[in-house]
Amino acid sequence: MMEAWVACDWELVPTGLKALGNDIEAPVGQVEKGVQDARGFLEKICSESQRRQVITQAEVEGFLALACAGEDVWQTFHHDEKLHARRHKDRTLVGGAIFVKVSGYFPGVTVDHVAHCYMNFNDRAGWDRQMDGFKVLQHGEGNDLMHTVLHSPPLSDRDFLVWHIVLRHTNGKGLMFYSRSADDSFYPPGRAVRAMQYIGAHQLIQDSGGVTFTTITAVEPYIPFLPRWVMSLLLPSEFKRWRSSVLRRCSELRGQRVPCTGLFTLDTPEVEIDTKPSVGALSTGIPELPSDRLEIATTMSEDDHLQCSFCQCLG
Repeated sequence: MMEAWVACDWELVPTGLKALGNDIEAPVGQVEKGVQDARGFLEKICSESQRRQVITQAEVEGFLALACAGEDVWQTFHHDEKLHARRHKDRTLVGGAIFVKVSGYFPGVTVDHVAHCYMNFNDRAGWDRQMDGFKVLQHGEGNDLMHTVLHSPPLSDRDFLVWHIVLRHTNGKGLMFYSRSADDSFYPPGRAVRAMQYIGAHQLIQDSGGVTFTTITAVEPYIPFLPRWVMSLLLPSEFKRWRSSVLRRCSELRGQRVPCTGLFTLDTPEVEIDTKPSVGALSTGIPELPSDRLEIATTMSEDDHLQCSFCQCLG
């Protein structure tokens, strides 16, 4: 087994998506390792040569530096009691693709259950009707070469071919999934429209009352008739639906051990979730964020540890 490297406070999980309980029998592939060069992070992830190379420690470190930038780089376009959504100020980056950072909070749940909802293929197939067809084609250097299909009727299906890694926070209370597109030659496009994912990062951090999530994504779905700025504005509502679905599934998992539980050091008991509809509840019956969590989930200031757990190690 390869040695796990550490990028700031994030340690590579060498077994990748197997650590989430996925029954993967993908062969160990002969992968092309990244090479050091003078290009910046964003320039490299847009290059064709990078898509033939696996994700490395240096790439994750470059990503973390970008993730930690403040309001001078990440400009708010939506902010309410559930989500804080920001766009990168430079709309020309990554070919002008959708480039956003979205933060929020899952109250009353544990990080192992949220991570299980995100990336345990069998579990997700039971409740997520939009993204499926998860397939790991090969594994090497801690990277999974993964193919997925996104259903978005009435549009044609989109599919993604990505290098994917799993990282564990060194404090034992967080997990991050990081991925980016791989070269189409590894698995040529079929009937679905092949989308381009320049960055797909999902960070989950446990605290005393629940789980903070931060997603940074730069994606080109190739929908020619829909302006990218319109697609960006639609994202908060999609994230709210996703948040409600994850909360509902976590309430069903309450008290259960899941395959990835052993990745964490959890000393915080789950908070009771009242799934009965009440004043202030969502239409799904999942309660709104408690008032004592609103400031944490929505302020996300530079001084707040939840604003960017990506970058605690960067000072």
